[in-house]
Amino acid sequence: MRIFLAGAVSSTDKKQLNKYQTYRNVLIDCFENVELITPDDIWNFREKCIANNPNRNKLEIDKVMVDYDLDCVRNSDLIVCDLSALSTGMGLELGVAHERNKEVVFCYEETSYISNMVTGAYPNATFIAYSNLNDLSIKLRENLNINGKDNLKK
Repeated sequence: MRIFLAGAVSSTDKKQLNKYQTYRNVLIDCFENVELITPDDIWNFREKCIANNPNRNKLEIDKVMVDYDLDCVRNSDLIVCDLSALSTGMGLELGVAHERNKEVVFCYEETSYISNMVTGAYPNATFIAYSNLNDLSIKLRENLNINGKDNLKK
C-alpha cells in the first residue's frame, strides 16, 4: 500500500514538522508492506535535484519537484493529510487527489481553521480532530482500524 502524507512544510513551524514522525510511526505500525511518502521525501527529492544539477534555475527545480510531488499523489492508495497549518502546495495535492477520487483521511488540531473547500470537496472523508500528539496517535490508529482499510496489520 502506498500512502501519501500531506501537510505544510515551508510555511510551518518546528512543532508542525515534528508531527510527521507521529504520523509515520502510526502508519508504519498499522499497515502491512506500506510505502510512505512524507513531506520530507518531497523536500529531499528537491535537494537531490539541486545537488545533481546545480545549474538549474529555481523555476526548473520547482517544476521538477511539483511534478514529482503530484505524481506521488496520483500513485498513492491513501492520502493522510494534516490540515493544522495552511499550505498552497497541500491544496494542489488535494485537488489532484480529488480528481483521482483518492481516499483521504484528514487530521487537524482542534483549534485549527478548516476551509469550506476541504469539507465541501470531501463530504464523506474521515476528519479527525486531536488535542495533542498522543491524542493524534490514538485517534488516527482507531479510525484506520474502524474504517477497515486494506492491508491493515491484523
